[in-house]
Amino acid sequence: MSKGPGLRSGQDLLCGVMFAAVGAGALWVGRNYPMGSPVRLGSGVFPMLLSYGLIGVGAIIFIKGLLTDGPRLTGWAWRPVLLITLAAVCFALLIEPAGLVATMLVVMTLGALAGEGHKLRELAMFMLVMILMAIGIFVWGLGMPIKVFPWN
Repeated sequence: MSKGPGLRSGQDLLCGVMFAAVGAGALWVGRNYPMGSPVRLGSGVFPMLLSYGLIGVGAIIFIKGLLTDGPRLTGWAWRPVLLITLAAVCFALLIEPAGLVATMLVVMTLGALAGEGHKLRELAMFMLVMILMAIGIFVWGLGMPIKVFPWN
């Protein structure tokens, strides 16, 4: 079913552009991160791979939006856009001074406020599980030098 000339799936087109833009922005931010060597990878390799992954996913979604019919872009849900952006900014600003636990609490609270229908008990359990997993994976498992609490 053709919807006439013009955009076939405005939501997919915009989504693809947004993914690619975030990936390109992350590449620009990390342009001076050390890449290391094939034997000993530097700290810039993983962010670079994720950035290229975002650009690739954005391209795939964009092409899908060009080739298939889908939902048109009708309006913006500004609350989720603003709160998720604020969560990312808060993560960047809080992770060093406040530590992993406080930062995750703030970020997950903002993420929950961006959505609807969350139950407080389920959210609290989710936060607890995610914090424990983050500490287990990043601090204990990988030995990353991340402060867990502000006083560490």
